[in-house]
Amino acid sequence: MNKASSFIKPSFSGFAPQGLKFLHNLDANNNRDWFAKNRNDYIRYVAEPMKQLVMSLTPMILELDPLVITAPHRIVSRIYRDTRFSHDKTPYRPRTWFVFKREVECWTETPAYFFELGEKKYMYGMGTYSASAATMRRFRAMIDDNPELFLQIIEPVRKSKTLKLETNQYKRRLPSEHPVAIDPWYQSKSIVVFAHCEPNKTLMSPKLVHLLIERFVLLKPLYDFLWKAVV
Repeated sequence: MNKASSFIKPSFSGFAPQGLKFLHNLDANNNRDWFAKNRNDYIRYVAEPMKQLVMSLTPMILELDPLVITAPHRIVSRIYRDTRFSHDKTPYRPRTWFVFKREVECWTETPAYFFELGEKKYMYGMGTYSASAATMRRFRAMIDDNPELFLQIIEPVRKSKTLKLETNQYKRRLPSEHPVAIDPWYQSKSIVVFAHCEPNKTLMSPKLVHLLIERFVLLKPLYDFLWKAVV
């Protein structure tokens, strides 16, 4: 995809195997003493590459949506967990992620682009973490108004070998006379399209930037459609 190359800044060189090893060891040694001894590895192999990845993607993401937040310190997850309201009292997260989101009161109810890295897999995609019921009613009404348009919007996802719709559907089926291709989207409580990948050469190279650009651009029509449904 030629369009992707014009957006790329040559700062991200890929995640090193040491980053995955750090996340593996953190999962096995999730305590403050171990983290203090290995903090430099976290910064070098996890935190800095994530920051570089965000910065490399920023020009493209601002072309897709000028309103998203791009400052790494605001959109990259913290390694420290908030354990105040959790049964899991381990102090650190053995994974890291970023979310390109708009400055809204509750971003989890609105569309966003994301990437997540763990020891055994990485994932990326776009969607609403927890769409409101009102948003999903509007989403279905928009499909009802123009199902042919929606079929065109989701066609790239349906043809993709990697991108999948998360099928968290209502227990009671909603009445619908739409084509089979539309039905899973119509029955979903929230819309998230994602891809899961095992660690590979793409993850370890600048090609990851190309991959994410291509997928985020491909999901742009659906992203816009979802934003129109936000109420």
